[in-house]
Amino acid sequence: MFLYICFVFPYTISAQTKDEVPEFYQADMLKADFNQVSAVAYVNVKSRKLVDEMNKGKCEENKSGGMCLYLLTADVKKVYKGKITKKTLEFYTTTDSDYADKDRLLGEKVVFLNLSKNYPNKKMSFGTMENSTRSNEYGIIETMKKITRKK
Repeated sequence: MFLYICFVFPYTISAQTKDEVPEFYQADMLKADFNQVSAVAYVNVKSRKLVDEMNKGKCEENKSGGMCLYLLTADVKKVYKGKITKKTLEFYTTTDSDYADKDRLLGEKVVFLNLSKNYPNKKMSFGTMENSTRSNEYGIIETMKKITRKK
């Protein structure tokens, strides 16, 4: 019994803890996204503005099979990578037009950003890497701190 408590029980607890964190929030996935982008920041998204409906998307009606391009405005809380010097950041993100809960774009997030001129303003602007934005949950802030310490 003593051996079980000392060796097996701690292993089962750590395995359960790791399983509780979705793969999307695990360090390996975050590191991979981190290495693919030019900037990573912890932000609080305050507003969203629809700037383009692509492929006949009906974004505000949550209909059709197109895509929606939004310009998000956020307060910068922490920069993990890249040259973000302003306290307020504007960046683009896309969603499927039938994505119903577009207010989920708002709030505290860790965003993985790349620079591009392929946006309506035709200037070099930040945009999110597809499927990379994470909400502030599952200890993401602590994981990002660990990733940046290793860099």
